[in-house]
Amino acid sequence: MSKKLRVLLINKGMATLLVAVLVVAETVIAVLLSVSLMGDGKNIAILDYTVVIDAGHGGIDAGVTSNNGTKESELNLSYAKTLGQYFADGGFNVKYTRTDDGGLYGLPTKGFKMRDMQARRDIIAKSGADIVISVHMNKYPYDSSRKGPQVFFQSNDEQGKALANSVQLALNDMTGNSHEALAGDFYICRTSEMPAVIVECGFLSNAEEEQLLLSDEYRDKLSMTIYRGVMLYLYSL
Repeated sequence: MSKKLRVLLINKGMATLLVAVLVVAETVIAVLLSVSLMGDGKNIAILDYTVVIDAGHGGIDAGVTSNNGTKESELNLSYAKTLGQYFADGGFNVKYTRTDDGGLYGLPTKGFKMRDMQARRDIIAKSGADIVISVHMNKYPYDSSRKGPQVFFQSNDEQGKALANSVQLALNDMTGNSHEALAGDFYICRTSEMPAVIVECGFLSNAEEEQLLLSDEYRDKLSMTIYRGVMLYLYSL
């Protein structure tokens, strides 16, 4: 997709056109990346593209917690699994940094957080990943009205920025927000050789959004939207 079209979509908020582009992107990517092989008389569809889904936090590291006691780490895991299923159903190779409630740090002793992050880095490095999506929840105690998913990427990573912008564009179309993908310094993104983004799915400090985030229907909808944002990114390459 041309830069001109992307600018038009962002500036004009052309939701209908965006949906059409996403649908085309999904179809084109499936055709371009799929390879049909004949083996033992069977057709085997192979999608040679690996997505790593990183569910942030875990174990004694709960991440942020809402006023009602909702733990970010638990929501991260459920969203990561739902998102991963979308990619698996689309024919992608999917890897996870964690698949249960535990952390990756071994014993919960001093320095556990860094050990956890290093373990995630190592899993990603060994996975043969093409992109990385780290799933998180947000919190802003100074303003409980803040809401909506937002995407972050590593500063000076142009491909990470392109991936983040595509996912943010899709998320904004879903929510009606006008958030921008933001640059920063993030361990998972900085230590990944491939494009990597952090998706903060919503604010647990917003009671209304917390209830949305806890619903199966919203989790499915938001996960599907992240998936479609990645399709938009791949279509733009």
